[in-house]
Amino acid sequence: MLNSLPFKARWCLALTLAGAFIAGVVCLACGPDFVSLAWNAKDQLLAGCRAYPAVLFVALVVLPGLGFPASALLVLAGATWGSNWTGCAVALLATFLNMSWTYLVAAGPARSLVARVLGARWDRWRCLEHRDRIRLAILLRVTPGVPLFVQNYVLGLLAVPFIPYIIISVPLNGIFVVGFVLTSGAIFEGRLGMAISGVAVLVAAFVLVRMLRARFKSPKANTAGEVIEA
Repeated sequence: MLNSLPFKARWCLALTLAGAFIAGVVCLACGPDFVSLAWNAKDQLLAGCRAYPAVLFVALVVLPGLGFPASALLVLAGATWGSNWTGCAVALLATFLNMSWTYLVAAGPARSLVARVLGARWDRWRCLEHRDRIRLAILLRVTPGVPLFVQNYVLGLLAVPFIPYIIISVPLNGIFVVGFVLTSGAIFEGRLGMAISGVAVLVAAFVLVRMLRARFKSPKANTAGEVIEA
């Protein structure tokens, strides 16, 4: 039965089971005080972020580029800065900076290193036409399951032009950024109406992503599609 599931589904199931196992071990180790300990840790984390908001901003800029889940940091950003447009703007700025430095690293020293490692095999991807690179940027941004830092590095390695890269990436990811910040901030503030608005933004983002993926994914195999599947 498990063999019939797609690879991504099996991977998500394995991670879920591993997370549940770790949570169970922690609960058994900490005993009945686990919930209170976790709640106190959450309060201390929020207090630290509110006392030093610049640290949270730097974390949003740097950590997603190192593989840390951006969604967890965005939830923390909403809880720290509140469910307001200022908090959304700051989170969007951090996302823009993260996308910029990861792209520059991939397009610069990392690209020459990959070219040396892959040799002639790299020529296939290096010679992509401009249209295929733009199409690839859109497909990567709307493909579920691809981590943000992987998207940034791949697009930098393939030398997608920086301006189109930013024009495509920031709006498509920005919708999710706004949704996460509004929703998490409203939940921590107890604002039901704003929480519903944040959820609506997230639902709209998912719908838009599905529409774009259906629009740009050709039924026939093409170069950009092969990169996505690879």
